Amino acid sequence: MKSKNSNRLHAAAEASATQGRERLGDSVSPDCQALLQKLVRQYQRRKQPVSVTFRQLLPALNSADRFNHLIHPYPAKLLVHIPYFFLANDLLSMPGDIVLDPFCGSGTVLVEAQLANRRAYGADANPLARLIARVKTTRLDTAAAKRTLNEILKRIPSKPSGGRPDVVNLEHWFYPSTARQLQCLREVIMRVRTPAIRDFFIVCFSVCVRKVSLADPRLSVPVRLRLGQYPKDHPFRAKSDAHLRRLRRVRVSEIFKRIAEANITRMEQRQVVGTTFAEIVCSDARKLMYEYSLNGNRNKPLADESVQLIITSPPYPGAQKYIRSCSLSLGWLQLCRTAELRACKARIIGREELSNAERSSVLPTKIAGAEKRLAAIHARNPIRAKIAATYLHDMRVAIHEMYRVLKPGGHAVIVAANNRVAGMEFRTVDYLQAIAGECGLFLTACFIDAIRSRGLMTKRNHTASVITREWILVFSKGGIPAWSR
Repeated sequence: MKSKNSNRLHAAAEASATQGRERLGDSVSPDCQALLQKLVRQYQRRKQPVSVTFRQLLPALNSADRFNHLIHPYPAKLLVHIPYFFLANDLLSMPGDIVLDPFCGSGTVLVEAQLANRRAYGADANPLARLIARVKTTRLDTAAAKRTLNEILKRIPSKPSGGRPDVVNLEHWFYPSTARQLQCLREVIMRVRTPAIRDFFIVCFSVCVRKVSLADPRLSVPVRLRLGQYPKDHPFRAKSDAHLRRLRRVRVSEIFKRIAEANITRMEQRQVVGTTFAEIVCSDARKLMYEYSLNGNRNKPLADESVQLIITSPPYPGAQKYIRSCSLSLGWLQLCRTAELRACKARIIGREELSNAERSSVLPTKIAGAEKRLAAIHARNPIRAKIAATYLHDMRVAIHEMYRVLKPGGHAVIVAANNRVAGMEFRTVDYLQAIAGECGLFLTACFIDAIRSRGLMTKRNHTASVITREWILVFSKGGIPAWSR
């Protein structure tokens, strides 16, 4: 039985969360708890995936710029409606509970968990993603940030003092005058003394890097724009050529100023409500530990059965090029040297490359349906088959880690999609569900949501796929919960 003190704390937390949602304008949304219960029971009766269009279900969240979610672009971001829906109830978690996203990307789940008055833990292999997520979940002194922005703009030197920045193919992606201006701006930002404010402006600088680069702004993976790249009658021809001409005379400080001012406003809106604790704990979903902790837990594993709810969208096998899409920022921010890019890619689950040694050591996945499909893929492209098999091995370890840290009675919401490997359908959703089942997670519900394509263009795009549907798998640890029956 809960103590009176515990009940008072819970009531206060719930009141804070409710009050926060009202201030955010989320009170106009439907009763997510009743709706979730209804949808889960519908699945339990039919044992067939239930079609749910989250954009229509939560139209109040369709605004393109919700709080600080857009302070930095990031490829294949999770639709904000999904974490909101699964957090706006007390069926899966309660205020004050720990919510984990082991593939947190730029922090969509973490921000929504904080807004729902949960404690948030995140992990991601991409150092840029970890930086963005940390900034988005850290309270910013916006008045001090405005003063600091003015100081930064006043103190930008006319010439850089350091050597050539270690940015991959620097001359290919930036005009010389642009690179020189970026280097001067970066030097003054790095002299900001307050860590939270410095990190905020580093994120703004990263946005600026991509905007003033010669990469096509329409694509996530950098592709160099050239004059006349599009045919004369193409709708993008005039706009693309005008963009390139503007870049020859661009003033980087003006672009940076506009980005920083807009992001300060976003951070001010983000802080309308009181938020709970958030921490980026580590870089590897396969080994959940306090890798970056400063509170004495450093290098210790996350405690067994300590997490109430996991909401995550793992990468797809060989489909997402996170490191390539972020390579310019990684260099300018000194998060990854050019010589380290290959090693950084190798730490990503769902990576696109394997070394020769790794290719020769791939073992069977022990998933019947996957083995049959991998054999067919192998006949067409042995390397792609081994990359896909490695993905399933990595995801098995990651899902077993999720099971380890999840409390009995806890839940895991995994967003996944099927795609194509070497031109053949790869039923990722079925394979991840099989792995979850083997470690003891019970499928409570399965939803299907139509989405815009989350593919990133590559030279292999014609043999991959455009992803148009996502599966939202809701698992429970310890059996199907009573409320779902």
